[in-house]
Amino acid sequence: MLCPLCHTQNRDNAKFCKGCGRLLPEEPVGVAQAAQAGQKEQSVQTRQAEGAQGAGQTPSTPPAAQSNQPTPGASGPAEAQPKATPAPESSSPDDISLAPTQILSPQQMVAFHARRWQQELEQKQQETGHEQMDIADVPTMLFTPLAAPPAPTADAKSPDIAEMPTVIMPPHSEDAFNQSASEQPTIYAYSDTSGDTEAVPVPERTEVASEAGSANHSDAAGGSDNTPGQASAPESSTTEQTSSAEETAPSAPEAEEELEHTTQETTNQPVQTQDEGAFPVLAVGTVVGGRYEITQVLADDEQEHLYEVIDHQGYQRCWNCGSDQNAEGDEYCIDCGAALRDASYVMHEYPALESKDQESHVLQGNIVNTLVEQNHTYVIEQPQPTQVAFPNGVHLLAACDSDAGAVRRAEPNEDSTLVLLFERVHESVASPAGIFVVADGMGGHDYGQVASRTTIGVIAEKIVRELLMPPLTAEKAGDTPKELEEEDILQLVQNAVQDANTTLCQINQRDKTDMGSTLTGFMMVGDHAYIFNVGDSRTYMLRDEKLYQLTNDHSLVGQLVAGGLIEPEDVYTHPQRSQIYRSIGDKLNVQIDIFKQQVHPGDILLSCSDGLWEMVRDPQITDILTNAPNPQTACTQLIEAANTNGGEDNVSAVIVFVR
Repeated sequence: MLCPLCHTQNRDNAKFCKGCGRLLPEEPVGVAQAAQAGQKEQSVQTRQAEGAQGAGQTPSTPPAAQSNQPTPGASGPAEAQPKATPAPESSSPDDISLAPTQILSPQQMVAFHARRWQQELEQKQQETGHEQMDIADVPTMLFTPLAAPPAPTADAKSPDIAEMPTVIMPPHSEDAFNQSASEQPTIYAYSDTSGDTEAVPVPERTEVASEAGSANHSDAAGGSDNTPGQASAPESSTTEQTSSAEETAPSAPEAEEELEHTTQETTNQPVQTQDEGAFPVLAVGTVVGGRYEITQVLADDEQEHLYEVIDHQGYQRCWNCGSDQNAEGDEYCIDCGAALRDASYVMHEYPALESKDQESHVLQGNIVNTLVEQNHTYVIEQPQPTQVAFPNGVHLLAACDSDAGAVRRAEPNEDSTLVLLFERVHESVASPAGIFVVADGMGGHDYGQVASRTTIGVIAEKIVRELLMPPLTAEKAGDTPKELEEEDILQLVQNAVQDANTTLCQINQRDKTDMGSTLTGFMMVGDHAYIFNVGDSRTYMLRDEKLYQLTNDHSLVGQLVAGGLIEPEDVYTHPQRSQIYRSIGDKLNVQIDIFKQQVHPGDILLSCSDGLWEMVRDPQITDILTNAPNPQTACTQLIEAANTNGGEDNVSAVIVFVR
């Protein structure tokens, strides 16, 4: 059967093309036979015509005319025979856009997007004529920032602290956030300096070179600083060694005799075998059984080694449907269309002693192959798919509260909070969306509360208009609501905070005031929280009774802690702890930290002003959030604890329980 897209010849029982993965059309048997008979008859007539021309005769019927005549013996006229669709110029077996989308592997999808982005980049460079792309145009890169910044050198120019992007995650303990990369928070460092706001990628953390590597590097660098008189020394030494080697080199008969003698001695010696008790870990890149290449070492134990491997002979068994009807060279399964190349599996390695007296290991996934190599047993396992964390959707319980504080009881409360939760349940699946914000106003007199209230109001209006209302409007018109992509959500958060900042700047310019506000909070869409922060208000997450600070303090003491100049505990007592270098309303283009965090059932998110976290330390916050029955009780208990511990500032909290 010929594929109409890539023209690859497939077997008659193939449902999907082995060359491009496309679903093959079901041809009627009569039509297929007629097409084959027509091709055979046409080839015979063509050979007859060529023979006639070679003999000097003129064929009675031109080949072109013969090809248009009905094929004898066909079940129908020539017009009924199927025509092969010509392949587009861009089609190729490696083009992932032609594969069925429901069976694409993650590796193929990453490669496809990388290839598409590269093509867009080259096209843009051709249009603009620039060879290098400005950093503001680089697409957002997701990563987990855990590394400290490099130490400043003596010649380095000290940048303005207000312009420094915050990319350093707060210090955690060694075992903090022991989870997969997809579950860890992702930072987007936003910088708006030219009107068009884009996400600025921050370089990923790099490994520090070892001392031996540094020493070798320094030696190599030092060797290049030789004086002209010293440069000739290596050459003369090499010449002397070469002449000496030529003098001492044995003749051909002597060399053969010496080689034979050495071989005989080596043969008579006992063979050095590896220690039977040794169980070394295989290196990345090792191929086991001629087909399974190790890509990552997952676990190293005395009794078992665990690897992530890719199968270079995936045609022997389809990872998607388990079919064994594919043959070598097939890139896609003929039964389901799944990509067969480099399927990923988990490989268990057991030493030789494991198979004698010890019990068999119980594996959770599907065992697809076992093999023995060099007395080691290898078990290839296809892991079970990850179960959905929220089978019935995400349910959120939210509450907020604010208090003037014990010390400033007679003064206006300059904090403002917002809880805007929109949650619907369709077909027994909950789909939440909402915004949760804490704003701490500044400016004295009556301007502090105006600043925080204005900030909250602008953000709420933006979210309602662009996040909550469009689905309702589309359903009312009978259309399908558009699902927001991650880029759209990030841009919405960025624009909402930027609009609040612009509004405060305009009020300050109009009324000759100097008010501002710190801001922190998060927007929930499904099972992802998009955390934002400007200033020294904080957002925390409690998971498995461990408290994680998800935001960075844009304050002087925060920078001192990040630079290792003071200890984290000093932020509570430092005399300059109230000085911040970034706030809403300070300047038109404010830099906003935006983090992405996937939530799990049982997580608790807390956004609070500095009046809470300065009075209530992390262990007490953890205890209150862990034992509180609901978010409203947790808010009340946290505010009471802050006032009991001094209550030196306004205290505000927004808490969301994930269920």
